[in-house]
Amino acid sequence: MNKKVLIISFSFEQEEEAFRVLEDAGLEPVLLAEKDRIGYTQEDLLDYWDTLEKKPAGILMGADIPLGKEFAEKAEGLEAISLNCAGADHLDLPAFEKKGIRICNVPRQNFNAVADLVWGLILAVMRRIPEADRNIRRGKWCDGVARGYAVSGKTLGIISFGAIGQAVAKRAAGFDMRVLVNSTSQNPESAEKYGAVYVDRDTLFQEADILVPASPLTPETYHIINADAIGRMKKDAVIVNAARGGIIDTQALYEALKNRRIAGAALDVFEEEPLYESAFFQLDNVVLTPHIGGLADREIHNVAMQAACHMAELLK
Repeated sequence: MNKKVLIISFSFEQEEEAFRVLEDAGLEPVLLAEKDRIGYTQEDLLDYWDTLEKKPAGILMGADIPLGKEFAEKAEGLEAISLNCAGADHLDLPAFEKKGIRICNVPRQNFNAVADLVWGLILAVMRRIPEADRNIRRGKWCDGVARGYAVSGKTLGIISFGAIGQAVAKRAAGFDMRVLVNSTSQNPESAEKYGAVYVDRDTLFQEADILVPASPLTPETYHIINADAIGRMKKDAVIVNAARGGIIDTQALYEALKNRRIAGAALDVFEEEPLYESAFFQLDNVVLTPHIGGLADREIHNVAMQAACHMAELLK
């Protein structure tokens, strides 16, 4: 009898070819569609798991449901998890390792898509594009030309200089920007290639007009952008985050935006996802998107195909 694979990834469920990869490997996909799991938590997924007569041997999932020790211990029959994404910080990796459940992610497939979105968010928040769009649709032409901030010639500050950080810096060349980088490791060749200068964290916060975290979420980067850091930034600076929500202290950022301590922010990731309610919804100086950084057409397909291949390999 074929092993079952539970699919809980909205972007994967759109890729028919990736489903065929699983089927060709002798696996049986079981889809828990996004529309049927809105607001799902670990406990909801465990309840669903208990209803399945034959337990899946694998889960192919994105990053929208955090899974911890309880799930690892109670998910009867689970052998492997294939992540349809790069990050794994929503999983309790030691807990799954202890139970012998293997995990594989898809790194370095969507960094260009994420960098593209970062630049879209930079332009959106600094030129107030969403606000202008809303105004013109309401017949408020004059309100649609509200004063924004020029992007060209500004100082871009990047936290971490891996694939995403470098891709963001590469695009900055077209905007004639000064690029500052703070990173735990330094690569002089990459810095020279993209015209970046390594600086200490204080300098980065103080001099950046646009602050872009591009690091994974680790104990060292958790809330690295906090009230103290924001307090050192320019009043006309903006923060753009398409990396991980936990890098920013949400409450500190909210207070700074509400009190106009900084000019604005654009966020694609959040400490708690999915984001159905938020104090940010009441602010006009923040642009919000639903974790779409890696979800461009080519990248969606490539990541899904890789995740399917990983699942087939893990369960063969």
